Amino acid sequence: MAKPDYDAPAHHRVLTRAVLLYGASAAVIGALNQTLGSHELHRSLDTLPFFEVMHGFTAMGDGGFALVVALWLALRRSTRAEWTVFLVGFAASALVPQLAKNLMWPDLARPYGVVEGIRHSVLLEPAMLKTFPSGHSATGAFFALFLAYRKPEWSWLYLALGVGVGLSRLFLHYHWVEDVVAGWLIGLCSAWLAERTLGPKLNTHGTT
Repeated sequence: MAKPDYDAPAHHRVLTRAVLLYGASAAVIGALNQTLGSHELHRSLDTLPFFEVMHGFTAMGDGGFALVVALWLALRRSTRAEWTVFLVGFAASALVPQLAKNLMWPDLARPYGVVEGIRHSVLLEPAMLKTFPSGHSATGAFFALFLAYRKPEWSWLYLALGVGVGLSRLFLHYHWVEDVVAGWLIGLCSAWLAERTLGPKLNTHGTT
């Protein structure tokens, strides 16, 4: 069985890396959005040759990817604390965007339904409306930070993949920049809060 692995200094370093990488990514896409305008940004992204590849990245923010992470946790015989952090954090990162979309901003349209002349994915067909915030970006960021906490030596890779999930939502024209940035914030906060509040408490009480 995996040993309780809440290491405050290591977690602090991982969180710092996450803030730096996600913050820099948000600043870049935010600046592009401000300079070009949201519609022109999506037209510009549509000229880049990454459209099909982005389907692979976006799958890492899908709820089905939680099964992959759960299998990994099972194979490494994770502690009850790790499972609790994972389940609570994932639930928060998945549910908060859905509540926001359905209860607060149900009528916001997605880019592919608004911007003329851009591609539309034939593999995925999300609802035309309910774009804010991005659920895939949220769960992708949660998975990234959760895994980075487990394997700090690989944290840059996990965090970069999480950023890639959010960028894929832009490349596939499913979300606007503000949707992705809001999703990143939700996912990172879900992972950090679950880890910070539940991890030390459960490990202190020896629930392995």
